Amino acid sequence: MIHLLNNSEEFFSALQKRFSNPLPGESSQEPMNARARVSTEKYLANNPTHRSSAVLLSVFPHEGTIYTALIRRPAYEGTHSGQLALPGGKVEQDDISLAQTALRETQEEVGVKLSEENIFGALTPIYIPVSNFLVHPFVAKISERPIWIPDKHEVDAIIEFPLSQLLDASLKDRRRIHIGKNMFMDVPCYIIDGQVLWGATAMMFSELESILRGN
Repeated sequence: MIHLLNNSEEFFSALQKRFSNPLPGESSQEPMNARARVSTEKYLANNPTHRSSAVLLSVFPHEGTIYTALIRRPAYEGTHSGQLALPGGKVEQDDISLAQTALRETQEEVGVKLSEENIFGALTPIYIPVSNFLVHPFVAKISERPIWIPDKHEVDAIIEFPLSQLLDASLKDRRRIHIGKNMFMDVPCYIIDGQVLWGATAMMFSELESILRGN
């Protein structure tokens, strides 16, 4: 699928077809896994009261290729302070599906309104032990570069970048990350716009990278 990145119509068509087949799965997330993990199935068996959330990974044509975008969370006293992430959040009572959760949160956080018709499919869910959330990532098409309207309380910045950067070995590294008072981790990561993309979001992009490589 790499060779289609400069042709948005063919790329979107190929990606739509790809999501009708089995996903690469957890093994494709492993290169960006920051810590020892058991399978999501085992996590859920041990944590039957987990909560569900959903995020949206959007792809859109820009400058003759396919782009995607991340948000940077504001700095605050919390687990995800300043991290790069995808728009999303927990399932609310009125959400009729996980896909609707991802779409609603995307509109609330970055001002882009999409429908389920824009969604190609879902990547492999990832369980987050620290918050007891099972995160469901969805991939969606935006037909043209969107006009972002970030919620200043939820989003500090929006970082757009070409999907081809996921394939660039020079933009992969290991970095020491501050995760709490006097606590650090050495994690695998992508370097996006000079910033560190790590953790669950990096694992989602790792699976997308695998799909782009034809897996």
